[in-house]
Amino acid sequence: MQTKVANFPYGTKNPYQDMMYSACSPEFTLSAPREVSFAQFANPDFRAAHRIIHLHWDDRLFRIAESDDTSPLFHEVKRGLERYRENGGRLIWTIHNQAAHSQAELTDNFRQIRQQLTQMSDLIHVHTPHAARHMISEYGADSEKIRLIPHPSYLGVYEPTEVTLNRSAPVNQPIRFLAFGAMRGNRDLDKLHEAARKLTNRGHSFELSVVGKVFRSGRRLMRRMQVNPNVTVISDRVPDDEIPTIFSQSHVYTLPSMNTFTSGTAMLAQTFGLPIIGPDIEPHKHTTPEACHDLLYPAQNPRGLIRTMMRVMEMSKDELNEKRRACLQFAVARQPAHISGQLKQALAELT
Repeated sequence: MQTKVANFPYGTKNPYQDMMYSACSPEFTLSAPREVSFAQFANPDFRAAHRIIHLHWDDRLFRIAESDDTSPLFHEVKRGLERYRENGGRLIWTIHNQAAHSQAELTDNFRQIRQQLTQMSDLIHVHTPHAARHMISEYGADSEKIRLIPHPSYLGVYEPTEVTLNRSAPVNQPIRFLAFGAMRGNRDLDKLHEAARKLTNRGHSFELSVVGKVFRSGRRLMRRMQVNPNVTVISDRVPDDEIPTIFSQSHVYTLPSMNTFTSGTAMLAQTFGLPIIGPDIEPHKHTTPEACHDLLYPAQNPRGLIRTMMRVMEMSKDELNEKRRACLQFAVARQPAHISGQLKQALAELT
């Protein structure tokens, strides 16, 4: 019997959900209802059509970071979900982030709603051991509910797998660093700006591309970065067909954030063979191959980023290629079909 799994919300700009469900059929199919009101969760007909609900990005879905006020929307959803489960429906919840996307500080409302979701969910999906420990320690999640399924790589998504794996490495003179994705404050791009400024002032030859949508809070910093002749800023969302070119022309991905919980862009970078430079926090260690952990600098070292960038610029072609091969192998191990198979097993437990 085929089971439709209703995903809320369904991301149209990020292929994450499609990747996660790529090997779940024919037993399970991703359903992305567009017009369903949350009140319909309580309807027995909805339960009959969708035996499982899969929640994602709860802070966006419930707008729970806007204030500390109780969210009327969540109360509506909660009532519907409770009735849905009474009707025999099952609930899986994927934890994508530790805090809300819109702000770094946790509000009481955010905590309260996550606490309730923790209790209501039949399974809680996390991408790293660090995230599992966080849900247990912060929200009292039952370890029996938690399923550790890593974030997939993007191998085969933006171009054929054989093209990605057989592409020659770019010439490493000069070294090209890349930062990619939505440029929010939690990316700690001010650290990257300062490192690039110091490297430029010292006469180092390198290129840094900062690519992705820039929000209002980051526009001033982007203008300051653009003054640097070694830095290029592309402040718009990049079309999917241009993503392989941007990554394949770069050598290393910079991720100076101390607040990373799960990084899809880190997996995207490694899909194209780019090792990650970032602080040695647990989420980064759990999302990179061990052969590249020497590029994760001590988190409390204020000079760690610039020193690691300098080290990469001094690397031989052979050493950099070894890092590249390790990342590609990591991407193969976490290719969507393999990770999707693990999700399929979790869904099977629910049915």
